[in-house]
Amino acid sequence: MTFLIYIFSFLILISIIVFIHELGHFSFARLFGVRVLDFSIGFGRSIKSWETKSKTIFNLRLLPFGGYVKMNGEEISEKSRSSDSYSSKKYYQKLLITLGGPIFNFILAIAIFFIINLFGTYKVIPIVGDVLLNSTANEKGIEKGDLITKIDNAEISSFSDAQLALSKRLGESGYLEIQILRDENFYEFFLPINNWLSTKEPSNLLYELGIFPPLKPVIGSVSKASPAEVGGMEPGDKILEIEGKSILYWGDIRQEINKSSGNEMSVKILRENRINTLLIKPNLSENTFNWQIGISSSFELSDNARVLEKFSVMDSLKNSILQTYKVIENSIFFIGKIILGQVSAKNLGGPVMIGQYAGESVIYGGLYSFFYLIALISISLGIVNLFPLPVLDGGQALILTIEKIIGRDLPDKMLNFFYRLGTVFLIFLFVFVFLNDIFRILS
Repeated sequence: MTFLIYIFSFLILISIIVFIHELGHFSFARLFGVRVLDFSIGFGRSIKSWETKSKTIFNLRLLPFGGYVKMNGEEISEKSRSSDSYSSKKYYQKLLITLGGPIFNFILAIAIFFIINLFGTYKVIPIVGDVLLNSTANEKGIEKGDLITKIDNAEISSFSDAQLALSKRLGESGYLEIQILRDENFYEFFLPINNWLSTKEPSNLLYELGIFPPLKPVIGSVSKASPAEVGGMEPGDKILEIEGKSILYWGDIRQEINKSSGNEMSVKILRENRINTLLIKPNLSENTFNWQIGISSSFELSDNARVLEKFSVMDSLKNSILQTYKVIENSIFFIGKIILGQVSAKNLGGPVMIGQYAGESVIYGGLYSFFYLIALISISLGIVNLFPLPVLDGGQALILTIEKIIGRDLPDKMLNFFYRLGTVFLIFLFVFVFLNDIFRILS
């Protein structure tokens, strides 16, 4: 069932994004009077088609991995000069038609972010819920309850801000400068990094430093033959009290267990709307020399750490444009680091990864997360299509600009060569990211 959700979510996501992309080309073409012959979503055999009064045939094709808009006079061999042909239009008109796809992808992201900001979005306050023992953050003195206010001079108001700021340091060496607020006083910590995560595929950068957000004290799993299992604990139990001390966050549990010094503890839990009291006797870990009972977190964010933010119409518009810009900037920055070898190319993902994220966003995050993912993937598609490869929109725009500068068309043989070269590169890239996806799943 989960697999079917992944597939169905992927098909919906990719169809929406591709449709908007091709609608961009189509809209600018019609704006400038170019006749569109074919508007297709997907490739291969047509499974549904219809023709409009303007003689455009809309096709829904078998393989839902892209789409295209075919215009009169667009092909190299079709230099038609009729008034409704692509080749008859001025440079700026052809440029806008060519870049219409990426432009609409960015507009889609802005529209989604605008609606999310207008109706309200939950942000996770950057409070340190717990610090992993023997982690970089723990060794430098960051503590549970600290509020992260700055990372490398970037203002931090949510865990998302922190993730974005940290992502800019991937593959670098030196120090991460983190400012925190503790007991109404500001403190600065310098965390050393050396080619930071350049060979890894990190998903949570704060966790890599040893920092957890505030989590609900809900048990995710119980180790076999552990003190917790012997004492009667089960996955899904919510820990309310330990030795009479109220437990608000997961980080409070370790603190109270260590206070026990190995003595038997009274633990009050909530299970299926019933409160039970269990007796648990911790064991001393030979690795960390801390007292443990053998439980792990369900990794559910605490409601106390989530704040609903709503904005006015104007502020929503401003924020949506700024959010889109930041995602574009960070994506280009990240791609640059992959090209320079500062970040592992294993971080690149393809259709399988998108399908997995799409399915998980529906299962765990609902429609909000799903549409947020649509915005992010739409931006990514827009950026990728701006690459200067002849088979992509960016390459087409580059060819148009070169021809404008030199005052004549480039030779057909040269264009055909670069088209073939670009196609080979894209096939290689597709195979590479597909294999990345497979190895990611297997690992």
